[in-house]
Amino acid sequence: MRILFTTWSAPSHLFPMVPLAWACRAAGHEVLLAVPPDSVAAVGRAGLTPVPVGVAAPGAAATGGPAGPGSWDIRRRWPADWPLRPEALDAGQRHILDSLVDRQVRIAEAMLPGLLSFAEDWRPDLLVSDASSYAGAVAADLLDVPMASHQWGGPAVLNLEGGGPAGAPHTGYRQLFERFGADVGRAPDIWVDPCPPSLQLSSPAKRLTVRYVPYSGSGGVPAGLLRPSARTRVCITWEAGAPLTLPGSSVPVPLLAAAFELAANGVETVLALTPEQRAALPRLPEGVRAVDGSSLHLWLPTCGVVAHQGSGGTSMAAAAAGVPQLVVSPRPEQMLTGDRLEAVGAGIHLPAGELAGDAGAAALLRDAALRLLAEPHREAAGRLRDEIRALPAPARAVRVLEALAGG
Repeated sequence: MRILFTTWSAPSHLFPMVPLAWACRAAGHEVLLAVPPDSVAAVGRAGLTPVPVGVAAPGAAATGGPAGPGSWDIRRRWPADWPLRPEALDAGQRHILDSLVDRQVRIAEAMLPGLLSFAEDWRPDLLVSDASSYAGAVAADLLDVPMASHQWGGPAVLNLEGGGPAGAPHTGYRQLFERFGADVGRAPDIWVDPCPPSLQLSSPAKRLTVRYVPYSGSGGVPAGLLRPSARTRVCITWEAGAPLTLPGSSVPVPLLAAAFELAANGVETVLALTPEQRAALPRLPEGVRAVDGSSLHLWLPTCGVVAHQGSGGTSMAAAAAGVPQLVVSPRPEQMLTGDRLEAVGAGIHLPAGELAGDAGAAALLRDAALRLLAEPHREAAGRLRDEIRALPAPARAVRVLEALAGG
C-alpha cells in the first residue's frame, strides 16, 4: 500500500507523525512525506523519504507576533475549554483564531500545486495529514482517497476552519476548496490522536488514540544525563525559534531567568535547546548546563521537573516519562495543554502573558518548579505515564489504517 504523509512544519508537527510513518514502513508499506522545502532535511534525518512541495512555510512573524491588533493579546489567559465553548470568546480572541486559519490557508495554497502534481503521478492509497495542514484535506478529496488526520499531542481536536457563522466553514477555508474544485465538506475519516484520554477534551470526531512514542530529533545523548543526578535535576526547554530575551531588551525570558534562580538554590539545571538558541546564550552560572535538546526524551526520565512552553511534543514526552511539568504558555493551544496537565495534578500552568514585565517572574517560576517536586505531583505524573504505556502502539494503528484504505 502507498501512504502519503503530509505536514507543513518541522519539528512541531512533523515529529509526532514520525513513529506512525516508521510503523507503516515496518509493516511493508511504501511511505513518503510531502513537506515544504525547509522541512526536507528533518524528514531525511528521521530516516524517511521527503517530497518537497510548495515553498518554505511562513514563520511566526506571519501572524503578527503574540499580540493581535490593538489590545488583542494572544498571551493572556483563555477559557480552559475554549474549543468546546467558542461563544465564550470575545471579538479579539475570535480575530486571533481567524488569523490562524488565514495563515494555514496561505500555507496550503503554496503547497497544493506541488502536492497534487506529485500525488496524481504516484497515486497513494491513503493520505495521512497533519491536523492543521489544510492541503491534505483538499488533496484527499480530489484524489478520492481515505484520509487520517494526525494530531500532535494537544488535548483538543481543533476545528478552527469550521468557525464561521453558525458553524459554517471559515470563509478563507471554503474559498481554498472552491479554488481547487474540492468539496469543503470533506472531513477526515479518522483522527490519529497521541494525547492520552485523561487529558483529552471531548469531541464528536472519530478518534484513534495511540500510544505517544517520543521522537525529538537525531542528536546524540549529552554526557552524564542518562544517570540520575545526586542533586535535584530540572530541565528547561522552549520551542525552536523562540527568543531568549524579552522583546526590545536584553532581559532574559522568565524561563531562562528561572534557570539561574534554580541553580542558586542548589538545583542542577539543564537547558535543552536548539544550536541557534545555545549560540545566543549569555555566560551561564555554575549549575546551569546547555545541551542539544534533540535527544530530550532519552534523558528526561532522570529529571524531577521539566519547564517548557506547552508544545505538544515536549508535553507528551514528559508525560510518557512520568515527569511533572511547569507550563509557561504563550498561545491558546498551549494554554489548553497547561490547563489539562494542571487539572490531572501532573503540572502547574502559568500563562506567559501573566508574567510579562513582572520583575518577580523568575522567582515565581522557581518556586513553582520546586513545588512540583512534591509527592502528589510525582504520583499524578506517574499515573499519566502508566496510562500512556497502556495505549496501543503505532503498529496497532497501522492495522486500522490498512482497513480504512481497504488494503
